[in-house]
Amino acid sequence: MDTYLLHRVAPAQTPALHESWDAPAWAAAETVSLEWHWPTPGPFPTVQARLLHDGRTIYGIFQVKDHSLRAASDHYNALVCKDSCVEFFFRPRQDKGYLNLEMSASGAKLCSYITKPARQPDGTFEEYQPVPPEIGDRIPVRGNQGVVPQEIPGPLVWEIAFQIPPALTRAYLGDLGDLSGQRWTGNFFKCADLIANPHWMAWQGVPELNFHRPDCFGTLILE
Repeated sequence: MDTYLLHRVAPAQTPALHESWDAPAWAAAETVSLEWHWPTPGPFPTVQARLLHDGRTIYGIFQVKDHSLRAASDHYNALVCKDSCVEFFFRPRQDKGYLNLEMSASGAKLCSYITKPARQPDGTFEEYQPVPPEIGDRIPVRGNQGVVPQEIPGPLVWEIAFQIPPALTRAYLGDLGDLSGQRWTGNFFKCADLIANPHWMAWQGVPELNFHRPDCFGTLILE
């Protein structure tokens, strides 16, 4: 499994939600590329992501150089995976479940805490909890496209910036304390189910068309 290093930055140096991929604050972050894809005809976008932390909060951004775009989702916990979508799954404690943060290019988001990811006949999981709006509303996400109900052709570049506050992890994992020195596991994804040429991409590949494979997560080292 590959490893990604999250550098620690001082609170005064953290990237603001409105800052873009090329903002100076993001120069401190390592860049990860999503090079694995499910064997479909494509074309495939170019997808990169960056993460930083300040000891309490995780700061993230995706940049997608895409061939087309759909972003119909406009509310919390919609099925954003149907859109042009990026996702970050992370497991801070290996004796607990993991959280999936899925984000449409519109900025709409879905988040759950999953302890048993075996798929059920209705498409849900054996054991999971949707993160309720009162917590989900505290997860800042910025998309730079707005709602796009019908697929539009590219080429185009879009971004998603987000933050993972202590309120989210505390609700399911307890207080994680100072994040420095911790080792998490996780994965980065890109998908677009309902476009003319659907695709599924990842940092760490999966053996089936199912991103909910924590056994395939890479290592996240928090500086």
